[in-house]
Amino acid sequence: MSHVIDKRRERGDRSPEKWVQAAVAVLIAEGVDAVRVDRLARKLRITRGSFYHHFSSRADLLRAVLDHYVQINHQNLVAMLPALQGTPKDKLWTLWSATASQEFRDYDWAVRMWGMRDPRVAAVLNQIDNKRMEVMIGFFMELGFDPDEAWIRAALAYHGSLGDRAFFAPFPPTAKRLEWRRIALEILCRTD
Repeated sequence: MSHVIDKRRERGDRSPEKWVQAAVAVLIAEGVDAVRVDRLARKLRITRGSFYHHFSSRADLLRAVLDHYVQINHQNLVAMLPALQGTPKDKLWTLWSATASQEFRDYDWAVRMWGMRDPRVAAVLNQIDNKRMEVMIGFFMELGFDPDEAWIRAALAYHGSLGDRAFFAPFPPTAKRLEWRRIALEILCRTD
């Protein structure tokens, strides 16, 4: 019986999701150049043949990683929009605080570093950034700011949240980053 369980566990490790998860971990830790089939196979303790059962090439795996990023770091945020409650400021806070986790930030940073070298990834990031900015501009406009000022406030909020990763090593704890974001949001939402 244990032999059957071991085989099932082994097959589970061969799933495309496991390959993507392993690739994401390496991407975050070491960058896109380190995402290599042989290395991932060793990490997963399975053969390269398993990889080619699910992916035609490394490029195919990288497309799956980018799709995963879009799902985890973007579509989940967009899916939150209809359920947001409260004032526009409350909605901004909900979205902003949802992106403060270390895991979210590290993944976003790694994909952005990848996008600096890969035009296809850069194009996906541009679409995501445009959508996020559109949403934030809308909330600032609901607060009474004209379109130009709403854009500037949204850009400061968004670029500040993206850029904080570049300035801190080690990265401050989530609670501290949320405290800073709360203060920044108070300043950005002031009308006086």
